[in-house]
Amino acid sequence: MDTSGGHLLQRCRLLFSGRPGAARSRAVRLVALACLGPLLVALAACARTPPPSPGVIRTERLRPPFNIEARRALFGQEIGQFTCPKPTPAVKDVLVDGFYADKDSSIVSPEAMARYQETLKPISVYETQITALSDTFVRGLPASPAAARCVLDWLEAWAGENALLGRVTHQGGYERKWALCAIASSYVKIRDEAGLDASKRWRVEAWIGRLAAEVRGYYTLRTSMDTHNNHVYWAGLGVTLSGVGLNDKGLFGWGVEKYRGALTQIQEDGTLPLELLRKSKARHYHNFSLMPLVLIAEAAAQNGIALYPEGNGALYRLAGRVIEGLDDPGYFERGVGVKQDWVGTLDGGSLVWAEPYFARFADRRLVKWLARFRPLRNRWFGGDATLGYGVKNL
Repeated sequence: MDTSGGHLLQRCRLLFSGRPGAARSRAVRLVALACLGPLLVALAACARTPPPSPGVIRTERLRPPFNIEARRALFGQEIGQFTCPKPTPAVKDVLVDGFYADKDSSIVSPEAMARYQETLKPISVYETQITALSDTFVRGLPASPAAARCVLDWLEAWAGENALLGRVTHQGGYERKWALCAIASSYVKIRDEAGLDASKRWRVEAWIGRLAAEVRGYYTLRTSMDTHNNHVYWAGLGVTLSGVGLNDKGLFGWGVEKYRGALTQIQEDGTLPLELLRKSKARHYHNFSLMPLVLIAEAAAQNGIALYPEGNGALYRLAGRVIEGLDDPGYFERGVGVKQDWVGTLDGGSLVWAEPYFARFADRRLVKWLARFRPLRNRWFGGDATLGYGVKNL
């Protein structure tokens, strides 16, 4: 990036800093942001986010974002006789369309949403089932080798069909990266189980590697807005988890780089400029952005990288803004001038990030939400977040 571009990016950051006593009102800043949206995207494409520092990974073999044996000891239960269900049919082409009715992707079309959910159903069912089966393995006390073999069989069934590697629509590309999060996290849970069929493992790992390459390629080669907002954070998570599953530090490092890029976008007031552009869904997409970033930070922590404090505590600011917005969306409404709502409803699936965040920082503002929604589950987050990260006593 040239020097003049660097100065302009710095001036944009100052404009949207939201510091107390700033001369411009939030409304004026939002208008300016909307006008400069394309410029921000172009500048972000030129700006170099700092690469992972040499030697920051402290583990020879990459570790999962949580300790499976420790979670089994805390929440384990006898699962009895395990019977593996038949894998659902593989889906090669991801030909699904979006569900928004406006150019800002802020108004959901009920008809389009119904079509979206119906078309996506074969993939979403697979994601839900594979994460639930891998959670069964984590939960089983004693550990159930049969459950681990079942997860591998489900993964191999889709790997053998080159699932999700065919034709994709624009929305289908989004769905593939979210599917990668569910698939990679499920494999990570069983990766170290002894006695798994070596040839099946090889096919599964090759498939995950191809999926990760597709996702990484999209978010590396393009410069559109979706390569700088929440979508790239989710891509970072899917590739990070793939790196863990394959013990590929290049993939892992790429995901960490996307996390660090996100930190540069978080403003002093904890907002994300590109998510404010989502108008009525600004609060929703701040929460949605937080989910993959927390999980990348957890995976990094298990491998000797302390990401949470980086960027002068930027992730803390984002989390604080999201937590306050759960009770009172007023800050977002005053900022964007539109009443806030959720895509669907606020539930435990929306707040899975709160389990690892509370376990690490004991933020008491989260207690009522955890108590209300437990167990918190989201297939793209890897399944049961209460099992994976939660503390027993709130």
